[in-house]
Amino acid sequence: MERRDFVANLGITLALACTAGLAACGGGGSDNPNPNPAPPGGGNARLSVNLNNELMAVGDAKISGGVILIRTGSGNTSADFAALSSICTHQGCTVSAYNKTSGLIECNAPCGHGSRYATSGAVNTGPAANPLTRYTVTVSGNILTVS
Repeated sequence: MERRDFVANLGITLALACTAGLAACGGGGSDNPNPNPAPPGGGNARLSVNLNNELMAVGDAKISGGVILIRTGSGNTSADFAALSSICTHQGCTVSAYNKTSGLIECNAPCGHGSRYATSGAVNTGPAANPLTRYTVTVSGNILTVS
């Protein structure tokens, strides 16, 4: 076999092996056909929360489904909550927490770069340069929906 034929065959073999490996890693592992179901609240809801048992005190926060939701006031109106993307604009990881003491959203882990955001989404401390995306909050009875 000539060198040119060997290299061509080797390339085809590697391409087939990589394709088979990716296919084997691609779909299984879960009995749930929809592991990330849409939250209740219909249509374009990103997150729904029952205010009877979640986010009951000012400063309580929840990170779920790509959203960080923070209770900023004592009432049950949309103005009493901040809903933002939980994806840090610096490195794309999920923000780690809302710090009640400082009033800032922190991105500490796993990125570890230390960006901080205000509840408006504005950058308070870099290296992040862009704000977090704000989402719309609606409250109907005791159900809060982020869209």
